[in-house]
Amino acid sequence: MDTGVVAIIGSAAGLLGAAVGASGAIFAATVTGRSQDRSQHAHWRRQVRREAYGNLINAAYELYQELEPRSVAIVQHSTMYATHVPDELMAALVKACHTVQLEGPAGVAAQAEVVRDLFADWKGAVHLWEVQNGDRPIRLPELERLAGADLLQMKTSTDTGRDRFLTLARNALDATADGTGTA
Repeated sequence: MDTGVVAIIGSAAGLLGAAVGASGAIFAATVTGRSQDRSQHAHWRRQVRREAYGNLINAAYELYQELEPRSVAIVQHSTMYATHVPDELMAALVKACHTVQLEGPAGVAAQAEVVRDLFADWKGAVHLWEVQNGDRPIRLPELERLAGADLLQMKTSTDTGRDRFLTLARNALDATADGTGTA
C-alpha cells in the first residue's frame, strides 16, 4: 500500500475516533447535567416541604400554647383569664395546612388536615364553654356538637395527631433526601 493511502486511512480513522469520543463526551455531559438538575430540584422540593411542615408545626404550637392552659383551667373550674383564643392563630394553622396540602405527599397532607380539624374542634369547644358560661350566652349551632366535650381528651387527641404529623413529615423528608421518595 502506498504511504499516501495509509496516511489518508489513518487520518480518517483519527477523525472518526475523535468524532466518536466527542459525541460520547457530549452525551456524558448531558446525562450528568440532567442528573444534577434532578438532584437540585429534589433538594429544592425538600427544602420547600421542610419549610411548609415547619410552618404547620409552629402554628400548631402557638395555638397549643393558648388552648392547653385554658382547657386545664376550665376543667379545674379555675379560669383566671379570658378563654377566647385569638382567631389569627387558627387562621395561621389553616394557612399552613393549605401549604402542606400543596406540597404533599398525600399522606402528610391528610394528616395535616387531621391536625387542623383537631385544633379547630378543640378551639371550638373552648369557645363554646366561654359562650355558654359567659355573661352573653348565645346559641352557636356549628359548635353544638362540641357541647360537653372532654377538653383534656381533645388535648390528648391533638397531641397524638400532631405527633403523627411529625412522624409522617420526617419520613417524607427522609425519603426525598435518600432519593427513595417522590420529589
